[in-house]
Amino acid sequence: MMVNVCICTDLSLETYHGGVDRIIKFATHISKNGAKVFLVDRSIKKSLSSLLLDGDEYYRVENGILKKHVYPFYLRFLFPGLIKLLQEILNKGLSVLIRTHVSETTLFYAIDPYLVAKLLFVCKKESVDLIQCEFPTTIFPSFLVKSLFSIPLVYDAHNVESERLRSMKEVSKLYAAFVAQMEILGARISDKVFVVSEKDKEQLIALNIPCNKIKVIPNSVEIDKFSPAVDGMTVRNKYGLNGKMVFILHGSLSYQPNKEAIAILLNDIMPVILKKYPNCHLLLVGKDPSEISKPNVLVTGFVENLPEYIAAADIALVPLLRGGGTKIKMLEYMACGKAIVSTIKAAEGLNLENERDALICKYPNAEFTGLVLRAIEDSNLRKRIGENARTKVESFYDWEKNSKKAVDVYHSLVCLRIA
Repeated sequence: MMVNVCICTDLSLETYHGGVDRIIKFATHISKNGAKVFLVDRSIKKSLSSLLLDGDEYYRVENGILKKHVYPFYLRFLFPGLIKLLQEILNKGLSVLIRTHVSETTLFYAIDPYLVAKLLFVCKKESVDLIQCEFPTTIFPSFLVKSLFSIPLVYDAHNVESERLRSMKEVSKLYAAFVAQMEILGARISDKVFVVSEKDKEQLIALNIPCNKIKVIPNSVEIDKFSPAVDGMTVRNKYGLNGKMVFILHGSLSYQPNKEAIAILLNDIMPVILKKYPNCHLLLVGKDPSEISKPNVLVTGFVENLPEYIAAADIALVPLLRGGGTKIKMLEYMACGKAIVSTIKAAEGLNLENERDALICKYPNAEFTGLVLRAIEDSNLRKRIGENARTKVESFYDWEKNSKKAVDVYHSLVCLRIA
């Protein structure tokens, strides 16, 4: 039985973001396992022309292949551009009022008649059987369309967003509390809730969301693309890293938790390491990096061939202190068979065993630095941890396996509706 699924998000699928990675990988893999998928996202193009005639397109995904489709003229003219402009103004005003960083203030995306119009169009044109919404801000437009078409709604919680916000320095407690209420209401009005870990499931149960409504669909990785078989010599040759010990950290480098982790590496950890082992180098990979001029630190910016950069490294360093959900970068390092030194925050939700799957400590302090030194000095330790991490990914975090769990849920919800 083929199920037509519409996935909607307030992110642009053309941006580099952990959430976008999950959405696209999720969509491509469920499309190979009994679902036809339609992706409705949010264009971020900013120009006078986009204000008058919006450039939004939706994606059709079949057998893992994404194809863009244009909305009709009447949907894109004037109306959406003005709505987006108003949302940006209101979100920025709210960020000032409640003293929360503007990048985290997305409340007014939840009031989106344009998203409702796009969902109505796609659901009718493509005979959609089920809507899946990503993040709290898309829940209410999705629920309205679900109600009009009498089809099931799945809420895909990339994390417990209110808990993630509470961990951030530049987010007010009032705003986090309001988002928590949005999450609770959203989970209750949805027919099913996907979470990325048992830890997130427990947090939602603590908010009185019924256990039988929650299904764990973990963040996963494409284990053939991210693999110990990938050759990193091209990257090592490019940066003159042959014969050197190489560390890596990657992600969106402007994201506050990643910026904080980078500062810790540059100011606290690398200076100690370089005193003892001056031949060590740190690769910082990802979009929107700050200007960094430090010895033995290489900042690459965004790269297309990420697996090769991970393959070029000996050890992954992940000293995160904030954030939510499970960290896709951790899964990518594990899939490539790399030894990882991380904080508990970076490893949360992944069921990693310290000293077996990774070297883990609570804070990125002297203990963290000591673990890095151990990994540098013991090649057998690096090899053993990398092999164990790869085995764990193959067993629990393979998109091919986990996407089938989601499709099973879709079938049960659609069949229940038909019955």
